[in-house]
Amino acid sequence: MIIKGKKNRYLRSQAATMKPVLQIGREGISENLLNQLEILIEKNELIKISLLQNTMVEPQDLIDALNKFDGDIVPIQTIGSKMVLYKKASKIKNRKYSIELENI
Repeated sequence: MIIKGKKNRYLRSQAATMKPVLQIGREGISENLLNQLEILIEKNELIKISLLQNTMVEPQDLIDALNKFDGDIVPIQTIGSKMVLYKKASKIKNRKYSIELENI
């Protein structure tokens, strides 16, 4: 799934003021990290991740791992060591951004 145009712009604007909720360090991409990311994105729909300086993980490596783990997680933006990811929540009570995206 790819989000383009106004929807992408809306999600980027919402993420601009967010602080990273997950940091990837020297341990890199592990099954535990992916499970934790899945929980966070299910609860929040839109999250920001920070890649620390001591990590050997490149943003594209994380995108590839996410596509294998869960293809519904969409990378919205990557700037330097920060990444913004989106996935529509399965529970209606956790849907905040997806409701707005439907109106755009």
